[in-house]
Amino acid sequence: MLDYLKVKHIEKPLVKSHYDSRGSTATSLIWQWRGVWITTPCVTILVILLRLTGILQLWEWGTYDFYMRNRPLPPRDKRIVIVGIDEADISRVGQGIIPDSTLAKLLKKLKAMEPRAIGLDIYRNLPVPPGYQELVKVFQNTPNLVGIQKVVEDDRGEGVAPPYALQEKGQVGANDTPIDADNRSRRGLFYLDNQDGEIIYSFSLHLALLYLEKENIKADTVEGTDHWRVGNQVFPPFQKNEGGYVRTDARGYQLLINYRGPSGHFETVSLTDLLDGQVPPDWGRDRIILIGAVGESFNDLFYTPYSSHLLAPPRPMTGVELQANFISQIISAALNERPLIKTWSEPQEWLWIFIWSGVGTTVTWQWRNQTKKFLSLTLLKNLILEAGIIFLSTYIMFLWGWWLPVVPPLLAIVVSSFVITGYVAGTASLIRKTFARYHSNEIVKNLLESKEGLKVKRQQRGNGTN
Repeated sequence: MLDYLKVKHIEKPLVKSHYDSRGSTATSLIWQWRGVWITTPCVTILVILLRLTGILQLWEWGTYDFYMRNRPLPPRDKRIVIVGIDEADISRVGQGIIPDSTLAKLLKKLKAMEPRAIGLDIYRNLPVPPGYQELVKVFQNTPNLVGIQKVVEDDRGEGVAPPYALQEKGQVGANDTPIDADNRSRRGLFYLDNQDGEIIYSFSLHLALLYLEKENIKADTVEGTDHWRVGNQVFPPFQKNEGGYVRTDARGYQLLINYRGPSGHFETVSLTDLLDGQVPPDWGRDRIILIGAVGESFNDLFYTPYSSHLLAPPRPMTGVELQANFISQIISAALNERPLIKTWSEPQEWLWIFIWSGVGTTVTWQWRNQTKKFLSLTLLKNLILEAGIIFLSTYIMFLWGWWLPVVPPLLAIVVSSFVITGYVAGTASLIRKTFARYHSNEIVKNLLESKEGLKVKRQQRGNGTN
């Protein structure tokens, strides 16, 4: 009986010691990685709040533009060609605006080529004699011709009306283009509302659907949503906080433009060459032919992601080329040839920032016991490596059609790394100041890793010990 009681007396402490050990290990682990648990969420919240102010928006746009300029160019889209009106054409006709008779002659030649669609990206709300009646007749007899109007009013409250003969037949689209705060055009429109609340479809959408009609592809809306679908491709509308944007005007039905290429990427012939028969008679067959101004004096120019260059002044893109890029995007996406530019939801982007904040914090905390000089060198190497991984991974995702945040995670790893470094340096300085003259460096190092070290440090400071 006594032996039995003796065994029980021995076993109870052993079991208790086992659980105490596990609890102590968990507490120790939490304490040893305290910098990571505290810093990661705090830096994440700080970066998200900073992003919501819009202060990172320009940098995000700049990175987006850089990725777009430096990705492999897709082949030229041969389905879309341009008749460009340049300075030589203006000199030939002898006036600043192409007269109606010349435009009518051009349209007749293009119509004879049997294109799928003709887009007249020139305002024609008023007659430009001679030849007005002839031009009206061409408008009335060309069912695959689409004209333009400007719906969004300018600073003086003025838009531009469409050609009446085309408006009567429903062959008019809006050529309005959203412009970002840095004067770049990164978005296009499916449709927008006019001042009377009437929906006006865009010039690009009209022409794309005319082309796709022969492919037996039509547009409709996804059941239960307001999302447009062309063929099997759904085109989700742009949101005000999409990608790197913050509180952007998202009225109408907007899309990010997946540009096909820079200025000059689409095949272009001059008005003079076409009228003089320098173009093969079947040049426009089964294509979309756009007519627009390409001369600088017309001032129909837009800055795009392709406009910026490190060693050269910005090169704008003509309005007709911008429309060609957007038309090409709609057709290519509907035919499953090229992806749309997609973005994550805000919670997913916040998680992405949190992950990189955790990476920066964890890696820096791991090297906290190095000497000051070595820690600085290691910190720099780690930051370069982490930044390289962010750039490489987001660039690869961009090639697949995904625009992920770049600047916020970069900021998160930098801030978290410096916060940890500052915390460790400050704590180490106080402990060494208190104990360096009494203990070896190894003991001081151990104190840095224990709660007891900080407790003693606080006691020493409370007692006024230096």
